[in-house]
Amino acid sequence: MSRFTPVDLSLYPISDVIEALDFESYLARDRAEFTTRWEARRVTNPALPPIDTLLLESDPASVVMEVGSYRETLLRGRINDRVRALTLAGALGRALDHIGVTYYRTPRREIVPAIGATPAVMEDDETYRQRLALAPESWSTAGPVGAYLFWALSASGDVLDVAAYSEDEGVCLAPRIRVVILPRDALTVDQKAALLVTVQDALSRIRLRPLGDLVTVELASDLDFDVTAHLKIRQGASAAIVVAEAEKRVRQYCSGRLRWIGDDVPGPIWLIGRRMRQATIAAAALGTDANVVEVSVPDPAGDVNPPDPGYTEAALAGVGSPAFVPLADPITAHLFKAPRLGNVSVTYELVAESWS
Repeated sequence: MSRFTPVDLSLYPISDVIEALDFESYLARDRAEFTTRWEARRVTNPALPPIDTLLLESDPASVVMEVGSYRETLLRGRINDRVRALTLAGALGRALDHIGVTYYRTPRREIVPAIGATPAVMEDDETYRQRLALAPESWSTAGPVGAYLFWALSASGDVLDVAAYSEDEGVCLAPRIRVVILPRDALTVDQKAALLVTVQDALSRIRLRPLGDLVTVELASDLDFDVTAHLKIRQGASAAIVVAEAEKRVRQYCSGRLRWIGDDVPGPIWLIGRRMRQATIAAAALGTDANVVEVSVPDPAGDVNPPDPGYTEAALAGVGSPAFVPLADPITAHLFKAPRLGNVSVTYELVAESWS
């Protein structure tokens, strides 16, 4: 009953080679070493002064050690960056292109083709990274779900999201495969029709799929929704900043991104068939902001795109048996919908809440 989800690279550590940088520990180590060596010199030359100002920032020896520790921090950081650039989870830009082409034989997609002197707009690092993680799925000759997702996403830069369903989801009888795509925004009706043909052609080549699969490609239906949240904010906090950050977190969750690295870095999209829970939206608005005491939503039970009550494990228990009959379209309708966020309204009130 769960849609196939590719590995989320953000959940795994890159490598034990990556070190946590700690300037203060380097400085403390160097001070201890300096003290040991200086006292050893004083044993042979008692005329040397004792160390009693080493922790003062004005002491020349302290300044020299701070410079050395700072340079060591920079050097270790550069080594960390070089190691990250060798991994699929951490590579960026050209380093990611190199990994994609040499190890996965998968170049970056064009989102907008080059026109004259205007260079092409290529897919962003996070979307490309997640597609590369899917690439090994396409190497199988058995036609796994991940293979359909990979080839559909690779067919065109206008494909924003893909889902593939068959008998396991109760929507049709195998060997029929229903591939659902979500086009990028701003495509015209004619462009969407052409995109369907492009993806259908990509999935119908004999070299890409088992001959027994009957593949059809269709468009996901947009499910527009708005979000309203009310915050209780501690007195003394900047309400405008808190509200803006809460709205940003809500948009991040509701955009359907699987992962993102750093601030404002978009990732791959997962919207088709997704259920947007009001409780999770409220949790996103709350985040880890200590200035937010409480978040409420108008209708906690009003989840966006919930499954039909008839879409249960019991209803799918007969999958694979000769007697199994696909479920009625209304029962599986949620699998073909893509929640699309509209307006976000975040209101607030200030409350006198203690920090204890």
